[in-house]
Amino acid sequence: MGNKTPTRPSSVHSSPSSTSSDDTVNRSFNGHAKSKSPRKITKQKTRIEDQDEGGGEEVLPPLAQRLPISILYGLINAAVVLPVMMSFGTIIYHDPVFSPYLPTLIKLTLVSSMVHQLCFSTFSSLPYSIGQVQDAGLIFLSAISSSFALSSSTDGWTHKELLATATIGLSLCTASLGLGLMLIGRCRLARFVQYLPTPVVGGYLAYIGFFCGQSGMGLMAGAEVKSPREWGKLVEDDKWVLVLPGIFGGLFIYVMVRRLKHMAVLPTCMIGILAVFYVWMWGSGMGISGARSRGWIGDAEPSGDWTETWKYIDFGRVQWEALPGQIFTMISMTLVVALSSCLDVAAIELELGKKLDYDHELSTVGLSNFVSGLTGGYSGSYIFSQTIFTLRSGVRDRIAGFTVAILEGIVVCMPFPIIAYIPKLFFGSLLVMICADLMNEWLLEVRKKVSGTEYLVAIGTFGLIMVTGVEWGILSGIAIHHALECVCGKAGEEGSEEEKEGLVGRKNRKKNNGERRSSLSYEGEDEDHFFDRMMDESSRKALSPLQVVENTL
Repeated sequence: MGNKTPTRPSSVHSSPSSTSSDDTVNRSFNGHAKSKSPRKITKQKTRIEDQDEGGGEEVLPPLAQRLPISILYGLINAAVVLPVMMSFGTIIYHDPVFSPYLPTLIKLTLVSSMVHQLCFSTFSSLPYSIGQVQDAGLIFLSAISSSFALSSSTDGWTHKELLATATIGLSLCTASLGLGLMLIGRCRLARFVQYLPTPVVGGYLAYIGFFCGQSGMGLMAGAEVKSPREWGKLVEDDKWVLVLPGIFGGLFIYVMVRRLKHMAVLPTCMIGILAVFYVWMWGSGMGISGARSRGWIGDAEPSGDWTETWKYIDFGRVQWEALPGQIFTMISMTLVVALSSCLDVAAIELELGKKLDYDHELSTVGLSNFVSGLTGGYSGSYIFSQTIFTLRSGVRDRIAGFTVAILEGIVVCMPFPIIAYIPKLFFGSLLVMICADLMNEWLLEVRKKVSGTEYLVAIGTFGLIMVTGVEWGILSGIAIHHALECVCGKAGEEGSEEEKEGLVGRKNRKKNNGERRSSLSYEGEDEDHFFDRMMDESSRKALSPLQVVENTL
């Protein structure tokens, strides 16, 4: 559910976790299993307490020994998340009316990412965790900002009133989301949130991919595109010349990331795109001003001191009457982000090899969102792929996370607007890559891992969201799922013995062929395959994501 940049896993093997209070997993800095008995503290070694039910301890090398590698992996994580976070800022404010103000609005996104990372690095029970603005709440925030833009055009708001309403309105929604998540966690209600059917989740994730791709093409063309019916705007006035390089770039990155499966692939490709663009720009004699006039680089207002990041937050200009209409969207966002966060925790739990407290982690996500909202930021959660990457690298302290936050703070404090010098195809390529990844995974590859009925629910949810919107599309998908479950459930129980034997035979063949690995062994498996296995566990069953994870464990 987070950014799932495939990585080449290391050999991490763990013993099955237990609910026993003395069942702990102790690992050294290089990731190999250690004795389960607690060790005494020496002058040369320090320890951290894992905040889990077992209360286990983990022995760490001296600070001088682990500091360089922790900072190194913090730099690697920052290189991956920074361009993605900036592209997320363009998604939240994808309406063209916000385009001149994107440098400051993207800085707000980076501030929010920094706040999330600081909160996760400080309060999470997983010291190596990476938490940023996440895609699960992205669609809802974008819908809210677009709603404000529409109200501004119909009711005659000034630009300052629109910016104040959008920035404060989104911040209040994020803070309210945080309170809702903390309430769910404190009341131990995470298990109820997790019963959203898996096919419905798949349809929603596919729509996130579609939305990112469509927004990326609109960004590159400098046109407002809200549905496939408006794709004609992408080719008007030769705008296709601006769009095609980003599409090819995004697909190239997607293919390279999937084939090479290494953390360095994404940042290397992004640097390559910038290098090729600037070589072409200077070689053609175009220059920055020429590239901006031809639409390759967006127009942007000058960026002042970093303290002006919050200059649009003006409570006196907020159009408060526009906020109550977003309550339903905010409630839907709370449920979807709660479920997404639980699945992120499930992925980390499987890799870690011991039980995590979902309610505690959800409370941590809630606290992070609450603080982010108070500082003018947006919704976020664990980025499970980066967290697992940091875990596999042997990092067991909080230094890597703080390094990511510091680098994001440095970018925010730069005295010039970065977006004013980055071509639009840079962000467009990232968004097209996300589109290809999510739509291929949840519309094509998922077909082999679920029953025909579940696949129809996933496709139906995707289509309904496009027609009716995110909130009603998800609700309709849930209703369709339970209706088909009632109709097909009884028929499934009366199925022939031959069908049952066929299913058992397939499972036995998979087991005999070694295709079903231990859920705690990731030898030769990346994060994409983790979700493949979870979906495979739910094949021909109507299981919630929580049940799928529990069965996998």
